[in-house]
Amino acid sequence: MEQHHLPPSAAYELLLIDADLEHLHRAVALEVAAARPVLPLTYWRRRVMRILEARHLLPAQLAVACALMDLIESTDTRNQTIAKAC
Repeated sequence: MEQHHLPPSAAYELLLIDADLEHLHRAVALEVAAARPVLPLTYWRRRVMRILEARHLLPAQLAVACALMDLIESTDTRNQTIAKAC
C-alpha cells in the first residue's frame, strides 16, 4: 500500500484546524444556546466555511465542520421562522 506523506506545513495546518474546530465547537454551542448571542451567526458561518475551504482536511475534521455548519444553519432557520412569526 502506498503511503502519502504530507509536507510539514500541511501537518501544521491540520493541527491549527483541529484547534480552530475545538474552539468553534465550544463557541458555536454557546452562541446558539444564548438568548442574546455576542456575534451573529454569519460570523460563525464564515469561520466554518474558511475551514471547509482548506486544502487538507481529515475525514474527522470534515465531519466536525459539517456538523457545525448544520447546527448554524438549523439555528438560523429557526431564528428566521421566529422572526417571521413576530
